Amino acid sequence: MEPSRLPRSPAPRLVFLFATLVLTCAATGLLCAAIMSDHWEEVDWDREALERANVSPVTWLLDGKVGRIEPTLGGGSSQQAKHHVVGDRSRAQPAFVVPMHGGIWTMCVSLTDEEIELLGRVGFPQERCINYLTPDEAHEEMRAAWQNRMQNLSISCSLVCLIILGAAVFVGFFGLCRHQISAVLVTGVMYLLAATFALFTLTIIHCKRSQDRANNRVILDGPEDGVVGGTVDRQLLKARRFVNSWSMDFGWSGVTLSALASLAWILLSKIMRFSPISAMIA
Repeated sequence: MEPSRLPRSPAPRLVFLFATLVLTCAATGLLCAAIMSDHWEEVDWDREALERANVSPVTWLLDGKVGRIEPTLGGGSSQQAKHHVVGDRSRAQPAFVVPMHGGIWTMCVSLTDEEIELLGRVGFPQERCINYLTPDEAHEEMRAAWQNRMQNLSISCSLVCLIILGAAVFVGFFGLCRHQISAVLVTGVMYLLAATFALFTLTIIHCKRSQDRANNRVILDGPEDGVVGGTVDRQLLKARRFVNSWSMDFGWSGVTLSALASLAWILLSKIMRFSPISAMIA
């Protein structure tokens, strides 16, 4: 009578390999989704604070979602008066305070196409998003220099992170297919670098707004995040509220999983040194 055979359970090494691949895919997907999406922060307006600070009445449209401010030509500081001469064309247009959401690359209004079309009948520009890589002349002139530098740094760090992630996928695939221990070890180091640059990006995006709030700093009169069309008084920018959104949560989760994936790849290279990958699969 033949002894009954028990089903073989997966080897622990094979389970570790599968867990490493799942962890790597999750980390790569989260980081790419966070970097390529545009919901890192949301810009909203405190309606009561806006009405208290504004010298002219605010006309609320779309059930209080958007505020329309008529242009004012008198009053203001000497710096504002100087801007009236330089930006007289923008002063002739009404300004709209709108909710917005932005990412590393762009800042877009949080309105549907139908709402934008309706607002276009009362002078709302049809522009939906502002690209930080190619901003219009008004935003380029009025945006604070330190804020521009931080935005450019975040874009650079995110690009480096994407490049490292793409290279790590090819190196890791090559290392597993060709049983190259050094390539597997390099993959672990590359994921650690990707997590580091993603951490830089997250920190810069966070500090860009926290420094603004801590110093109670307001930008000079001109188009800014949350303002579309004409220009508004500098005091109105204090009524803005910035809230972190789901893309930043994806980013923090991706950084954590990338660090864990880096550790898993390094441990995998140690395992392969004593047990070839073919023996793990057998």
